[in-house]
Amino acid sequence: MIRLGVGLGEEVGRHAEREYPRECCGLLIGRIADDGRTRIIHATFPVENAFEEEGERHHRMAIKPLDYARAERLHAPEGLGVVGNYHSHPDHPAVPSQYDLEHLAPWPTMSYVVVSVREGKAADLRSWELVEDGSRFEEEEVVLMAEGDEVSEWA
Repeated sequence: MIRLGVGLGEEVGRHAEREYPRECCGLLIGRIADDGRTRIIHATFPVENAFEEEGERHHRMAIKPLDYARAERLHAPEGLGVVGNYHSHPDHPAVPSQYDLEHLAPWPTMSYVVVSVREGKAADLRSWELVEDGSRFEEEEVVLMAEGDEVSEWA
């Protein structure tokens, strides 16, 4: 399960809309709870899509290791760290691709959020976990927390 504030989900959607028709990407900052079963997101950390091949950033993304290190260093004093990442799928479903599985999912302890952007508008946000053997993703529940810890489902 992944828990994030409604405003953070909206931030991810706005980032995806700004980068459309290219894929956006960023890191999810938070902590892991419930013996590793829940990631609680406290902040997003948007980064530049570092995918190098010309013309490919509209359907591929890469996050530089230095961006991971910067995010970890910035949030470590708060007891927080990188517990996931996010990226957009322009004009495609919010479902991880085979490329995502092979290149973007190094740890089964993280959440992998994908936001679908249809004709420039964020349409759907879903989150995925890598199964222990790294062979596939399974969808995880997304719980959006409102002000004061009220919880609502992503609509």
